[in-house]
Amino acid sequence: MLETLADVILSVLRYVGLPALFVFFIMKGAFIAKPIPTTVILPGYVLVVSADRIETATIILVSTVGFVAGQLLVYYLARREGLSSMQSSSRIHIPSERIDQAERWFKRYGGLGVFVTNFVPYLRGLIFIPAGVTRYPVLPLAFFAFASTLIYHTVIVAIAVGAVRAIL
Repeated sequence: MLETLADVILSVLRYVGLPALFVFFIMKGAFIAKPIPTTVILPGYVLVVSADRIETATIILVSTVGFVAGQLLVYYLARREGLSSMQSSSRIHIPSERIDQAERWFKRYGGLGVFVTNFVPYLRGLIFIPAGVTRYPVLPLAFFAFASTLIYHTVIVAIAVGAVRAIL
């Protein structure tokens, strides 16, 4: 099912382009499109559109800004509504043990925890919930999120696209 969904998403991205990519990554950052792997969609899109280096850099930048915007939506929701509201949401199901894990990381490492957890699949972005609840300052939060997401997306694209192009 996820494979078919990924194919549909890549088709939409191919025809709509960067605006659709931006919206998709906002949804990923806000947990709405969480089950769809970045490791498939991002390099897949680069390959589908046969992007050159400048286009690839633009794709990485657009996806990064979209993802961080989605994470900041989670931050503001947690800041406004609190942890109990996030856990009781019918639209977003996050296991409480994952939230507890993110909360421990955040209490222990703060902004560095944001930076590190953005590299960990299934934890990416969860730390924004305790960050919002504790009202962590937005600018450092956005900086750590942007820096780590930019690195993450660049590495994913470089490895996957490099491997595919080496095979072909």
